[in-house]
Amino acid sequence: MQYSMKRITAALFGASILALGLSTAATAAEGMLKMRFTQSGNTSSSWPLYVAEHKKFFEKNGIQVEVIIIRGATNVVRAVLSETVPIGRINPDYVIGAAEKGAKVKIIAANMEKIPYDIYARPEIKTGADLKGKTLGVSTLTGGTTLMVHEVLEKAYKLKETDYKLLVVGTSPERYAALKGGSVQASFMGPPFTFRAAKDGFRKLANFHEYLGPILFTTDFAHTNYLKSNRAEVVRYLKSMVEATHWLYDPKNKEEAIALHMKVLKSTRESAEEDYKFLVQDFQPFPKDGLVSKVSFDKTMELRAKEGIYQGKKIPTASDFVDNSYLEEALKMIKK
Repeated sequence: MQYSMKRITAALFGASILALGLSTAATAAEGMLKMRFTQSGNTSSSWPLYVAEHKKFFEKNGIQVEVIIIRGATNVVRAVLSETVPIGRINPDYVIGAAEKGAKVKIIAANMEKIPYDIYARPEIKTGADLKGKTLGVSTLTGGTTLMVHEVLEKAYKLKETDYKLLVVGTSPERYAALKGGSVQASFMGPPFTFRAAKDGFRKLANFHEYLGPILFTTDFAHTNYLKSNRAEVVRYLKSMVEATHWLYDPKNKEEAIALHMKVLKSTRESAEEDYKFLVQDFQPFPKDGLVSKVSFDKTMELRAKEGIYQGKKIPTASDFVDNSYLEEALKMIKK
């Protein structure tokens, strides 16, 4: 992909917003700062964001955040590169790749540092060894979660990348549909699709976290021009997100959190309760302070290096791509 500074067309945004738009009120209250934010879809991985919106953490911190859904990871990156939407959320591999090509972007927070994904296969696949010659559904052919799939299958079943085929089928809902429809023999997915796959008789082959450990899954990133000229907005946004994460993890808010899941994601009570038990009570992938940890960042770079991206070169450090200063300022405000 070529990372240029061209603007996303109005048609792209129009289609995206009409399809899956999620935004705050059109007009900000007097004196309230405003910010635009984009991600590729609405899933339980953005639960703290929904808390910040609906429990009015943004408003309490004097900021109005307009959330825009833009389908496709590359389109999210292009939106931020073009400064059309200055802050976005995506797998860090895309951000790092863009920065290495000269894009003016920085990672400013970790949204998830554990991967809530499992690899599921059709019932006829008895073990990972049976995946030889078979087709796996993925979201992209290179980078990000595809690097993780290769690593997990190698560690779990000693499978090489050449032992199986990849087919791009989309995000978790599309990957689950492809598995169920039989166009792929295996794929990876997170809740609630992992729960559905188990109930539908598909076979769990491997858990990402078991083989990868802490690793950056999704991060918030921004154009450096925006960061320099809108520090107050960024700090208030990050403060709201940390407070929302703390709220979500507080057991006394369980019922409200489940009701919010059902409202935003149009989920059933059963699905919302399953997600809550896994994501909030047990797995807890959302870092409470939002900071990008060294261990999770280093694992991300380890997979990029294994892919051959830095052959003959020194592997870059977190300071080349991450700016924690905005979050550190937000955390100081919370402690006061």
